[in-house]
Amino acid sequence: MAGILDRLIRTVYIAAVLGCVAVTAAPAALADAVNMAPEDLDQVTPDGWNIHLSSYNEVVNAIPNLANASNSREAFVTLYSSARAEGGQGAILDSLFIMGYQLGCQSDVSSGLQFGGAASGGVSGTGTLGSSNSVGGSIGGGATGYAQTVLEPGVIVDLPMSNMGLDKSGRATLDVTNLHVKADACGGDVTIRSYAYLRISTSGAHSSYAIYGEPVKI
Repeated sequence: MAGILDRLIRTVYIAAVLGCVAVTAAPAALADAVNMAPEDLDQVTPDGWNIHLSSYNEVVNAIPNLANASNSREAFVTLYSSARAEGGQGAILDSLFIMGYQLGCQSDVSSGLQFGGAASGGVSGTGTLGSSNSVGGSIGGGATGYAQTVLEPGVIVDLPMSNMGLDKSGRATLDVTNLHVKADACGGDVTIRSYAYLRISTSGAHSSYAIYGEPVKI
């Protein structure tokens, strides 16, 4: 009788251990990657330049936080943007085309903004955006690696990912593929929205234009 009881106890113990392992080892569910709708803008500057902005092939892939932190959000993003200026009077003296993401946190976070990784056409390193909204350090033509932020509640922060001026033909194209975006110390939802900004300057006008993608939670 004792032998039967011992075997029964061992069987229950092994089943319990195996059950715990199965639950613990189960991988966290991954959200489906979201294919975002393209965005376009056509405008004419005061001195007759025809401006076209577009963003396309955007994919947002929200993932579980690697450190299993409940107040951090992560995603991998892919985005292409292009700009074109043609047909105007006079020369374009200066231009800047920027592509990136805006991040917003619902509640309970502290201040600060950091960029990291290698920057092509600029400086590698990190910068910080504090309560005064002044940036230290710089990000060059195309930051690679990651973009991360610590957000204040209700604040929307821009994360520029790549930039360049228009070429001699008045065109520019920017793209990022599987760039890591991370928001820390957020007590609620984190929502991101892509953007593309174009600024051009001529002897007669300074003009700025922007397009935005649809917001999506990560």
